[in-house]
Amino acid sequence: MLLLKNKYTSYLLLLLFTIPLFFLNIRDVHSWGDDFAQYIKEALNIAHGKPYYQSGYIYNPYNTTYAPPQYPPGYPLLLAPVVKIWGIAIKPMLYLNTVIAASLLFALFEYFRKQASTATAICLAVAITYSGVMVDLKGNILSDTSCLLFITLYLTVRNAPNFPIWRILLLIFLLVMAVLIRSQAILLLVAEVILLALSLIKSTVQKQRLSVIQSSFKPAVYIIAGTLVVNFILNKLVFNAPVPASSFYNQFIQQIIHGDIKNMADAQKIRLLPDIASFFYHDDEMGISFVQSVVITFTAVGFTICIANRLATDDLFFVLMCLLIVFLPVHDPRYFLPAIPLLFFYCYTTFKVILPRITKLNGRWVGIVLTLIYLRMGYGNLKEAAKIVPAGMIPQTRDLAAFRYISQHINDNDVILFTKPRLLTLYTGKKSINTAWQIPMTENKHIFDSVGVKYVLIVDGLDDSYYKDYMKQVQHPTDSVRIADGYTVYSLR
Repeated sequence: MLLLKNKYTSYLLLLLFTIPLFFLNIRDVHSWGDDFAQYIKEALNIAHGKPYYQSGYIYNPYNTTYAPPQYPPGYPLLLAPVVKIWGIAIKPMLYLNTVIAASLLFALFEYFRKQASTATAICLAVAITYSGVMVDLKGNILSDTSCLLFITLYLTVRNAPNFPIWRILLLIFLLVMAVLIRSQAILLLVAEVILLALSLIKSTVQKQRLSVIQSSFKPAVYIIAGTLVVNFILNKLVFNAPVPASSFYNQFIQQIIHGDIKNMADAQKIRLLPDIASFFYHDDEMGISFVQSVVITFTAVGFTICIANRLATDDLFFVLMCLLIVFLPVHDPRYFLPAIPLLFFYCYTTFKVILPRITKLNGRWVGIVLTLIYLRMGYGNLKEAAKIVPAGMIPQTRDLAAFRYISQHINDNDVILFTKPRLLTLYTGKKSINTAWQIPMTENKHIFDSVGVKYVLIVDGLDDSYYKDYMKQVQHPTDSVRIADGYTVYSLR
């Protein structure tokens, strides 16, 4: 442990841990889906000086669970230099993800080092970075890891005794970037507002009066005001779009308001626990229910210990993230990612309290041994991520052949109905829309007619049942052509 007291030794050790990241999930293809396609398309627009929202994807306003008309521009901004040089090649973008993951390793270390020993900070940072969830995310062109990076940096810089102007400006920049990358990062700003309000209430109660002048000099006031102003300028002047993404998120709110909140929350909690615990194990066959129980218990105890000593932005942000996941109509474990460092810290806090009561072993050595065991458990997953390309990735030869046909034989003004419209627009440059399963097919037809849908693209086995039923029951095709293995284009008019 004396070796780790030299800060350069710690950074060198972390640097060594970044090397394997450059060999994990680096490939020329991507998993099916099309979130990644919209990010790439927006990055291409930014790189070539076009309005970033012009992706060719036509937003179906009644599909409240699919995707907004455009994503926040933060992650496309990071991707833009890469696509400017290499185009839509997947591998260079995955190397960018690797650089982000490596930077996150150092950011996590700095965050934990402010609250734990150097050895503990290294263990926690490595455990998160090499968890199965994080390694899988590194192989996908998604914004989650970069958002976590800026949130971690923000919380690290925020945990300080004093706030000179440079620190406040840096905090504003980090918070603005986090929100620009993923909208859910706005909860960090909400946490600052709540903490400021609680501070003012406490001060008012103690002094029996509210000092407006004194309150206006609090760092949180400058952080909140600066972030709001910069975001307003960017969203209104730089990244303004004709169809605001807020219309998509309003649908979430309406769904919560008019839905059965209790049943929704109960269902989400059942699915949330395995997602939270998945960061703490690799093998799906080994005592998952036990791990879930331990993680939830340790988190609750650690959170209680922390807020009993102090209430910080971190704690409020964690509570808001939990509420978001519980009441969010869409279930996806990635949405909880920004709270993962706090989850690990609360578990560590409980572990630190319990360990001396059950053993006299040095806690740091116990932590190092547990981290090594954790990495050994995940060795199979890491080895697979380094060597094996999962089946069903895209683009394959047949996909490229189908996209080439569409590019050459379909007019730019014609709209194609497809289950993955953003993927189609990226590889063909054509306009595309998908269905809204939440409304009757006849209402979908009105939407399709209004935007001029002329074709339906079906890929065998890829959510094709709805589209086939639509053509049987509502709008019969006039023609069809098999354009590649598994790909069929139907003409509707």
